Amino acid sequence: MNFIDHYSFDLPSELIALDPLPSRDGCKLMVVDRKTQRFYHHRFYELALFLSKEDLLVLNNSKVIPAFFQSADEKTTFLFVQSLDPLHWKVMASPGKHLKMGSIIPIKCPTQNPNSPITARLSSKLQSAYYVLEFDEEPKLEWLGLPPLPPYIRKLRKKKNRVEIEQKDREYYQTVFAQHPGSIAAPTAGLHFSKEMLEQFSTAFITLHVGPGTFRPLSTEQLATGRLEAEYYSIDSSLKEKYKPGRRIVAVGTTVVRVLETIKNLEPQQGWTDLFIFPPFTFKRTNALITNFHLPRSSLFLLTCAFAGTELLKKAYAEAIQKSYRFYSYGDAMLII
Repeated sequence: MNFIDHYSFDLPSELIALDPLPSRDGCKLMVVDRKTQRFYHHRFYELALFLSKEDLLVLNNSKVIPAFFQSADEKTTFLFVQSLDPLHWKVMASPGKHLKMGSIIPIKCPTQNPNSPITARLSSKLQSAYYVLEFDEEPKLEWLGLPPLPPYIRKLRKKKNRVEIEQKDREYYQTVFAQHPGSIAAPTAGLHFSKEMLEQFSTAFITLHVGPGTFRPLSTEQLATGRLEAEYYSIDSSLKEKYKPGRRIVAVGTTVVRVLETIKNLEPQQGWTDLFIFPPFTFKRTNALITNFHLPRSSLFLLTCAFAGTELLKKAYAEAIQKSYRFYSYGDAMLII
């Protein structure tokens, strides 16, 4: 058995959440106590039972951009990854084998002139299945794009003969505190917070723009080098202002953990992190973690194993499956203390 095989588990497909709950904070909450090795089962709106007013919740306020779009014939889907300049975008394409450099691709406009697609030229192919699309004028993502839901949601919804992207995803696949556009996947632990819940806690915000690595399986190179695809982060002065020595930091999501464990101090700063956290790992700032239930063999699952302890987390996941918790991006929540 190789390293990654230790981080696999079987999940019944009916436990994969395909839709958000009507109430953001109404999801189940499993509390994992590392000291007592015990689990507690609650609802997310009861989070304050396990946190004090002295705890500082750190959240990721990156905003998801409408990065998912389709060719007019619906044979190819694209994911905007990065703006290279106003007319050129780095994208991922699926399927990409049939694409030819220099070809003109009509792009479907679902929210503006849906019967009059705009065109883009496939100008070059980059490494790792990335391409560059060139537009005649700066593309308006709000016209072209739809919420960049994880691929498994689109595939499973399609199997059920449902609309692939639903209108409610525009609202629910975005945190209520999202502020800075740039992510192509939601920082999903934050999806559970309503505005009313946030008022119960002391909070600070960082920004990490979630990149395509969140969708992609771990590669042999990443496992060998211990590095992920780099993602941009920034921190303003509020984190340092609100933190007091000895105060417990509660990271809301794995993206926040990666930033907290990357930075050398709490000063305002910006940069790129490719930190890959997996067991064993010594956490220097993260004292508690709010997270979702993650895909097996993923960097997110490995990070939570490193924080909770692999055997304890596997037991927690087994109990979650037994008690029919909802998994993945639209699923239920876990608090590790």
